[in-house]
Amino acid sequence: LDDRLGGSQIVKTTNQSMTTSKDEAMPDAGATLENDELNEGNQIRISFVLDASVGTKETPDGEPLEVPSDPISVPATTRRRGLSAIVNHLLDRKVEKDAKGGSDEESGSDSDSDSESDDEDKLPSIAFDFLVNGRLLRTGIEAAARREGLSLETAVRVHYFPAARAPTADGDSEELPDWITAMSSSCCSSTGGNAASAAKADNVLFAGTADGAIRAFGCDEGGISELSTTGAHAGPIKCIASLPDDTTTSSSGTGGCLVASGSIDQTLVMHHMDKKKLALHSVFSGGHTNSICSVALMRQSAGRAVMASGDWDGNLSVWKVPSTGSGVGSSSSNNKASKKKQKTSSASATAVEVEEVRPLVSWKAHASNISGMAYTHGSNGTKLITGSWDHSLKVHDLERQDCILTLNGSRVVTALGRCHNSDVVASAHPDCIVRLWDMRVHTKAGAEATSVSDTTLRPSHKAWVTDVKWSLTDPFVLATTSHDGTVKVWDIRSSLPLHTVRAHPKGEKGLCLSYTDGIIYSGGSDCVVKRFVC
Repeated sequence: LDDRLGGSQIVKTTNQSMTTSKDEAMPDAGATLENDELNEGNQIRISFVLDASVGTKETPDGEPLEVPSDPISVPATTRRRGLSAIVNHLLDRKVEKDAKGGSDEESGSDSDSDSESDDEDKLPSIAFDFLVNGRLLRTGIEAAARREGLSLETAVRVHYFPAARAPTADGDSEELPDWITAMSSSCCSSTGGNAASAAKADNVLFAGTADGAIRAFGCDEGGISELSTTGAHAGPIKCIASLPDDTTTSSSGTGGCLVASGSIDQTLVMHHMDKKKLALHSVFSGGHTNSICSVALMRQSAGRAVMASGDWDGNLSVWKVPSTGSGVGSSSSNNKASKKKQKTSSASATAVEVEEVRPLVSWKAHASNISGMAYTHGSNGTKLITGSWDHSLKVHDLERQDCILTLNGSRVVTALGRCHNSDVVASAHPDCIVRLWDMRVHTKAGAEATSVSDTTLRPSHKAWVTDVKWSLTDPFVLATTSHDGTVKVWDIRSSLPLHTVRAHPKGEKGLCLSYTDGIIYSGGSDCVVKRFVC
């Protein structure tokens, strides 16, 4: 077995009585070796445990993923790729030869011709990642155990799971007339509501551009195809958010999507996507007097959609979204809405009736630009997290119009994203760094208590980080983009990125992202939507 363990090999534990010159009680792993080879260098005992995050103990083709948890001994300097080779060997799969230029592994010897012949009949190898005390293994196994303060007197428990695939390019859109400045994706389906469970073929990507237009793209296995375009604003679009519309079902059998967008021209509007066409739904006025830089949409448990928006001055507004169930102009009096005739931006420039909505509440939330926002997990739209250029992140109680938590940082917050199943937040900054914040706020014994911590991922981008988006399915994985034109995928259990891809040509800027189920979309100054499958 060529396992790339610094020239050493491992010996698989068998029922036979096996001894070594130093420790007869220590089980070994691998093929048969001479004792002097086996004892070369320090050894450490480990036991493999399939991580609980793996939903099934079998691969998609029905082959097992779980290996025996009996302790085995391996060289103390064994790293991720060496452990992956061991697990593949125990699963009776092929063991890949060491690739040149591996980022964190030692080189190993070539297998002999007999071993290569035997491997031809085995299943392909699987790349695995490993956790030691909840942290991804990126050093030698002994160094990681000592860093985590684990005792080496007993076997170190090493959790393993299939590694995340590197993003691969999977088609581009046609070149658009201007920079792509904001993106959001949603499942336009009457059975939607949970974007994480949406089929990829149902996904629609909305891209806002610097010419003020919103473009809807159909995204399926055939690539990216433009479905509809509408001129939403007179100035560049700064923010966009989308939400499946479950209140109505069209003749095509889909409920469509609601798409909110804010612009430098100080306007905030909402469009409805139905029958592959974007139509103006409502105009939100009276809440902002400067560029609108962030927006968030959420559907409450009662089925009503709510929206929050922030502007360059630090003002925050909360809105009730008019229902589309009974057609345009059907909102209740509580919505403070009135009917207003607006001209669409289509060639015919026909006048249509849309809702003009007034804010439920507005107040000064930050001292400067609110650059990102997200509703908190499980709050049913009553609490909101915001990030600002005033270097702070805040949690607001929208019902009380009160800030219940403020975290002050040292840098401007350029973008903000929340994990899909918790209030762990990632923030982007101009100093090329992504920071993590655990902003869970709860009530205990009648008094508010907080659980707050911050972590800084190691600097990896080479320029201003412009956007951050979390995976909709994995609470540990997020993606970032930057003015350096790259997209990086991170696992927050490690301070280093998992993968880096060149999304935009050198000299071009990455400006925005959308992260759906297994697909990342990137837009920037090259005016092309890039799609990556991961």
